[in-house]
Amino acid sequence: MMNNLEAYKIWALDDALWTQWAKPTMFSQEPTIWNGIRQFEIPEVSWFSFEHDAMIIVDLEGDESVRVGIALAELGFRPVPLFNGNRGSGEEIINVDDLEMSLYWGAEKLARINLEKNAKPAFLLDARRMKDGKRVNTFDNRWCVFPQDMPSAEYLIHNNIKKVIVNSNTIREDLSHILFRYQEKGIIICQANDNGIKQVKVHKPSRFKSIGYRLKVIMGLTRNPAGGFGSQVPDPMTRNSGFGVRGYG
Repeated sequence: MMNNLEAYKIWALDDALWTQWAKPTMFSQEPTIWNGIRQFEIPEVSWFSFEHDAMIIVDLEGDESVRVGIALAELGFRPVPLFNGNRGSGEEIINVDDLEMSLYWGAEKLARINLEKNAKPAFLLDARRMKDGKRVNTFDNRWCVFPQDMPSAEYLIHNNIKKVIVNSNTIREDLSHILFRYQEKGIIICQANDNGIKQVKVHKPSRFKSIGYRLKVIMGLTRNPAGGFGSQVPDPMTRNSGFGVRGYG
């Protein structure tokens, strides 16, 4: 089985147009799945119709996002993983076992797909990223997507992207801060699910372009010293644990 660096280099191919946004967080440790990679099914993307000027954001739960990403790769899009929560020891707020396994399975599939270096991107998110449930002695690997985690509207327009399709049943708050920026620059926003694709209007989110928004979100999450998010939530009653535990959800 390939190691973590080999898998990451397949997802973040040298010289591919969108590689600079691929997150290495889920590849920062050797995989725990040494007994062979579980085989996932590639889903049928029933809502899809190819549009040469579109970018896709897949905002589904865990391995489902990766599986749809591989389905889109077979249709000519380059999947770009944005997963930014680490794997931890003990009880994780977000169990990433299947997500991790699907990324190695996906790397094997992706290595056999011939994609153009400038193929349009499909950015992959985990819809569970801001899941409730922060509590003492759990590994808090929740995370959030910020505007710098995706290309700017100007960069998209420069690369002939005029439409962004979000594959999700709902537009989550953190993503709306990015989509509203795109919408302001004239990029069309669409939402896609089993009911098809429809154009949507993204409403201006609370604290848009506010430093306070970013600070509030980050203070409620747990940074990892190695990068990304994820660390043990301390018990505020024990010595050296600081002034308590801030919660975000």
